[in-house]
Amino acid sequence: MSEGELEPGRVVKIVNHPVRMRIIQLLATKGPLSWKELSGDLGIRTGSLYHHLDALERIVTRNSEKKYVLTKFGREVYASVSENPALAAQNIEKVIRRRSPSSVVQGIFVPRSLIYVWTSTRSKAAVSAVIVSALLAAALVASDEQLVLYSFSPADGVVFSAVTYIGSVAVVVVLAAVSLRVFFRQKSDLTILVPSVMLSLLPVVLFGLLLSSLNGAGSLGSLDDRSLLTVAVAFFQAWGAGILGAGMSVASGLRIEKTLMVSLVLLYATTVVVFIQGGVLA
Repeated sequence: MSEGELEPGRVVKIVNHPVRMRIIQLLATKGPLSWKELSGDLGIRTGSLYHHLDALERIVTRNSEKKYVLTKFGREVYASVSENPALAAQNIEKVIRRRSPSSVVQGIFVPRSLIYVWTSTRSKAAVSAVIVSALLAAALVASDEQLVLYSFSPADGVVFSAVTYIGSVAVVVVLAAVSLRVFFRQKSDLTILVPSVMLSLLPVVLFGLLLSSLNGAGSLGSLDDRSLLTVAVAFFQAWGAGILGAGMSVASGLRIEKTLMVSLVLLYATTVVVFIQGGVLA
């Protein structure tokens, strides 16, 4: 359940289920519970419990001890529903509209709500793909860089730059779709996944453009230090991985914790590519 889907009516519909409401009540009254404790109290099959916990994303999470607990939002939802069931939708709407600074930051680095809105229909997804692709192409041409997955290096010509860009998008899309299918047995909606992959490449490409501009002006400053440059590249790569994880989550319906693991693995693969390239990033 992404922020873009957090409509009061939808939240009420999700929690308005006997098993899910029971999960929320158990966690609210008993505190953190393990998988075994939850399963024992509910008396349902493993598959069903997974399904309901996935549906309760952002309401139920796991703590450092791997036990299930209510999130802050979950506690507020429980209080809203318990206080007056007849006014649940109104009370939940007030809770949803209270956005914390952390949720704003999360919306930037893991933009599930943005991806959800941009790809809510096939036409929107197509337009989003065209817009992001145009931005990527313009940035690559302006910086004279070529993209190889989530790394970049000096271009060997416009044609080769275009080939590496298209190839990078294709490889990441295939790897993401196959990973979700193999590890989670979940199909991906390619109309959502493709523009999401493109968007995930944007932070690294824009950083390459910034680096090229500063280098041309002779004002790299602290980025002239190789160690700081590596840290900066890693930051933008991690940002891209967060966007990719958000896109895979929307495209597959899986919880963000699961898809972020896959995106981080792809990020590590990029690190290997950079190493093979000899660490040449610009």
